[in-house]
Amino acid sequence: MMFVVAHESDSQWDDRLDRVSIATTSTDRIGAWTPYNYSGWARVKALDGWQPIRLNRADGSPLTQVLVRKKGGVVAATYCPGGFLGAEPVNAAKFSELLRATLHVRVLYARVHMLTPTKFVEPALEGVGWHRARSMLSSGRSLKLRLDASEESRQELLSFNWRRNLRRGERHENIVSVVERPNATEIASLHDELEQLKGDHVNTWESSLPHVERFIEGFGSRLVVVKCVSAQGNLRAIRGAIITGGCAYDMLASTSAEGRKHYSSYVTFWALANELARRGVVRYDLGGVDEVKNRGVFDFKHGTGAIGIDYGGEFEAAIPSASRGLLSSLISRLR
Repeated sequence: MMFVVAHESDSQWDDRLDRVSIATTSTDRIGAWTPYNYSGWARVKALDGWQPIRLNRADGSPLTQVLVRKKGGVVAATYCPGGFLGAEPVNAAKFSELLRATLHVRVLYARVHMLTPTKFVEPALEGVGWHRARSMLSSGRSLKLRLDASEESRQELLSFNWRRNLRRGERHENIVSVVERPNATEIASLHDELEQLKGDHVNTWESSLPHVERFIEGFGSRLVVVKCVSAQGNLRAIRGAIITGGCAYDMLASTSAEGRKHYSSYVTFWALANELARRGVVRYDLGGVDEVKNRGVFDFKHGTGAIGIDYGGEFEAAIPSASRGLLSSLISRLR
């Protein structure tokens, strides 16, 4: 048997993922870092109609969290946003067949986002049943920042412009603090303002108050949020990350129009990185980048001294195989 359904509580599953993350912190196999296999993310996506099932490998170790949408008990679309955990390859054809049998459907579309480096993914997936996804949901690239060094050492890795803007931010009455109880309304409103500033508003989960509320509730103490206000108390920036074992993953980042003028994003990011380091985080994944479509964000993250990483990316399979093209385009709208 390739996998068995994990019948355990959310907290038990999450605690096991923490242990996997701690065990792999010093290696390049970093799929366990991401928050997308945790129960908190399943709670967020439940608002969009996705329901989770969690799978263990035959040896009892966690394999993946699968988000499922079923139609009439006949068709199921599944998505593993956190990828497969563990070093052993997964036989994609067998996985798909077993997943279809587990869900009791005739038509299955399966997608997995492999958040492990490419060198570990291609032998495991390409050529054994999976295909590169036709409509990609992400760039497949990210940046990782080491935090297991002194603040002074990390500052030496900053680009010239980043260091200069950090100093500017420190002179502009930016008051930063770690938020003990994140305010969902503040987070959603500030992100919505950011999307409006871009001039191309996108309806993302970070702008949705119900989704942000679920996010805060679902991740609990794993969520670390830093906010920045002016001397008058005006909210200028918010940044948040999820701690998974000895690692962290960037999840929230918004800056107001006022904050942009006062370099608030720089002092907020730096305060969050310092707080994560204080809590023992070794690696900080900056949550994906797209050097072409979002150059500004890429330049900001790259200027922190983070180094690039190419993830395995998105793969898909379908039963029957002829349904893959249609279902691939549909899931892009349902994410």
